[in-house]
Amino acid sequence: MDWPDIAKGLSILGVVLLHVTMAVPEANNTFLAHLNLLLDPLRMPLFFLVSGFFSVKVLNQSFGQLFRGRIWFYLVPYLFWAPINLYSYNLEAFVVAGVPLPESNRYLAVMVTAANMYWFLFFLMIFNIALWATRKFPGWAIVALMFVPWLFMPAFSEYELVRKTIIFMPAFFIGAYFRPLINNFAKAATNPTTIVIAFMLYVASLAVEVFSDSIRDRESYGVILRSLIHAKNGFATALGGQLTPMDLDHVSALLLRLLALPAGIVLCVWLGKIPPVATLLKFLGRHTLPIYIGHALGLTIFFGYGLRWNFMHIDNTSPSMWQWTSTWMVIAFMCAMLGAYMVHLISRVPVLGWTVVPPRLPAPVDLKQKKLEISNKRLVRSHSRSQA
Repeated sequence: MDWPDIAKGLSILGVVLLHVTMAVPEANNTFLAHLNLLLDPLRMPLFFLVSGFFSVKVLNQSFGQLFRGRIWFYLVPYLFWAPINLYSYNLEAFVVAGVPLPESNRYLAVMVTAANMYWFLFFLMIFNIALWATRKFPGWAIVALMFVPWLFMPAFSEYELVRKTIIFMPAFFIGAYFRPLINNFAKAATNPTTIVIAFMLYVASLAVEVFSDSIRDRESYGVILRSLIHAKNGFATALGGQLTPMDLDHVSALLLRLLALPAGIVLCVWLGKIPPVATLLKFLGRHTLPIYIGHALGLTIFFGYGLRWNFMHIDNTSPSMWQWTSTWMVIAFMCAMLGAYMVHLISRVPVLGWTVVPPRLPAPVDLKQKKLEISNKRLVRSHSRSQA
């Protein structure tokens, strides 16, 4: 199966491009930024779908096996690299603009709530634990679990922990529990009927996004839109609080991403039929961790400290290409990938490389099995002596 690696490669490429457009002025008006925006409903949901797709073995593991085999490999990079990225980012703001460095408790809060660049690792831990904890639940209970985070919206809607759980956990669970169905769908991705259905669902997801944008709280609304806004606020009140229509975009964000997933799978299968593109995306997909960790550091260290404030001057009307947004997007992208390569090199350094790929934890010793093995060895030795 090539499409899962291609999906991861496409997703991580989209993540890097997103952060590049955030780092370069006027980058939001470029073709790449518009293309990336069009792929926004696919980027992270595909990542979580594939992660769930390969987490199916969790359903047959003990918690110890889950921790040693998965959680440990997410936890160590998160605890080591997230504070480094947070500090370097805040230090840049301090050096350039004199913004005071935050207190240490602020770093702790950002780590605990996953409001940082490496939130994906945090949520992989949460979702894997949730998958393991519900492995014996009936289907209806698992579906009901998807709605539990919604109960926290009235009080905690501004927290990314709540928002991202609502939006992305269903894709992760779908990847785990519907793996055979996803496999069959991917095999049929070249059929015209499958392509039409996936395209229609993707268009429907874009329509959901447009509709959601249209009913946000503004001053000039007609009767129908005002009644819809009132209904959304009533839903928030029923949950125990009051939310703005913007807060309740959690719901539409989840719906549009689920509707877009079939198109994402079809797209990845077809990209797999273009050899140069498939080779590149599979390579990126097999190195997502160093790219994910390193690209943010590259944008801060190499681009931020080194180039952005010292050499970059944007003027798209200038005859000099060195002042064009597109030129600096390429430079920022190269800096991001240089950071990824730096982390890849670190992963190969003894001991220090454990911060990227930690060594496997030893399995706990089964005392009964150990005693049985010792007893068997004694019997063998005793039998050997008697034979002699």
